[in-house]
Amino acid sequence: SFFSSPQLLKNIINKDDPTTYKDLKFIKKVENKNFDRRYGNKMYAATFFIFEAKFEVGDDVQIWVNSEFNSHENIAEVALKYSKMLGKLPIFFREELKWIVIHGPWVDKSKCTCLWYALRNQGIFIHTEMVNEEAQQELLIHELAHVTIDSLYYNSANETTWTNAQKQDAKYISRYAEKKPLVEDIAESVVAWVAVRCKKDRISKKTYKMIVNKIPNRLTVLDDLIFSNSQYPLTCKK
Repeated sequence: SFFSSPQLLKNIINKDDPTTYKDLKFIKKVENKNFDRRYGNKMYAATFFIFEAKFEVGDDVQIWVNSEFNSHENIAEVALKYSKMLGKLPIFFREELKWIVIHGPWVDKSKCTCLWYALRNQGIFIHTEMVNEEAQQELLIHELAHVTIDSLYYNSANETTWTNAQKQDAKYISRYAEKKPLVEDIAESVVAWVAVRCKKDRISKKTYKMIVNKIPNRLTVLDDLIFSNSQYPLTCKK
């Protein structure tokens, strides 16, 4: 059996979990061209409100909110919500993250699924209505893995560390990972890693068993990487 994906697991991290988020500061309003998949793959011009999110530990992150959220109050609320969500995830996951761009509702659902997407070592694009609330925190883990972890293995000197683990496991955690083994497998596996190493009490015994039996070698690769960095504010153990 597979998890559906990219919403691999839900509610592993929830509203009761602590966040390292500290402060949000409005910087400026700008007219800027940016990716917005609701309009295809070209850059699209929009007005953005830029904030700086500060955390107890780790670098600041710029939060760009599309002005389509109407009132200044709504725009600030959107920036605050995703800043707090970022602060709930391991500091290491944000290591390469410089910015988040947040877009609003669908324009035409028939033309666009408007997935969240990431640029390696740079940032994440979020479409607020594309993903149900209970799976957003997990999808954020998935996208942060693209930003910070992908480049450590894919197309790097360490690529065989990951591809060897894939071969030894012989199975994938999700259909999405199996379909795109050298693009999505790490991001999908990192969400599963957080589930079994940090939030075991929030998944069923069956789910736990399925993850550790399907991708044991990948989990070990991620153990070596993530345990040598900061998992704070999560508490994780093998």
